[in-house]
Order: sequence, then C-alpha cells, then structure tokens
Amino acid sequence: MNDETKGLLEETIKEEINNLTTLKTGSEEKSTAIEDIAKLYKLKIDESKVVNDAQEKEIQRKTDTSLKEQQLTEQTKERYFRFGAEAAGIILPLIFYATWMRKGFKFEESGTFTSTTFRGLFQKFKPTKK
Repeated sequence: MNDETKGLLEETIKEEINNLTTLKTGSEEKSTAIEDIAKLYKLKIDESKVVNDAQEKEIQRKTDTSLKEQQLTEQTKERYFRFGAEAAGIILPLIFYATWMRKGFKFEESGTFTSTTFRGLFQKFKPTKK
C-alpha cells in the first residue's frame, strides 16, 4: 500500500469515528458502523504487518548477502594462504637440498664422499613430503 492509499484509509477511519457521534446509541446503524471501523482497523494493522515483514525480509536478505560475501572473501584468502604454504613446503626444502648438495660436491671434488658430515646429509636428501 502506498502513502496515498494509507492516507485515504486513515481519513476514512477518522470520518467513520466522527460519524459515530451522530448515530443513536444502541441502534443497528451504529453497531454496523462500529463493525466497519473494526474491519478498517484490521485492514490497517494487516497492511502494517505486511510492510514490516517485507522490510525485515529485505534486511535479512542484505545481511545474508553481506555474510556470504565475507565468507567468500575469507575462503579465498585461506585458499591462497594454503597454496602458498604448500608451495613453500616444496620449494624451501629443494633450495636447501640444492645448496648443501652444491657445497658438498664442491668439497668432495675427488668424486668420493669421504667426509662423514656430507655422507650423513646425502642419505637424508629426499625431496618428498613426510
């Protein structure tokens, strides 16, 4: 119901209440007028409920939409963080192994692994996930 229709309904209710004073107490016309006023009030109350429900649903929809957008943003951040952590978990050990292998090979230029330190490290060089 738009504002113009609400205004007309309120005016009609006011006019009916003002017309009650002109009717005889206990007459059938007065009881019919009272029933009509009650129906108009009920219509006004029902319309107010419908408007309030529509407003509440709109607010709830906006809240749900913003909540879903926030969850999507958080999931995206979490996905990028997890991907970065997995990539670092693979790349960093490979860099470490390559550095130590290069240093070990430079130290062991003769072709045999004579130092016990490099021999022990060489056995642990396995770029696999544990």
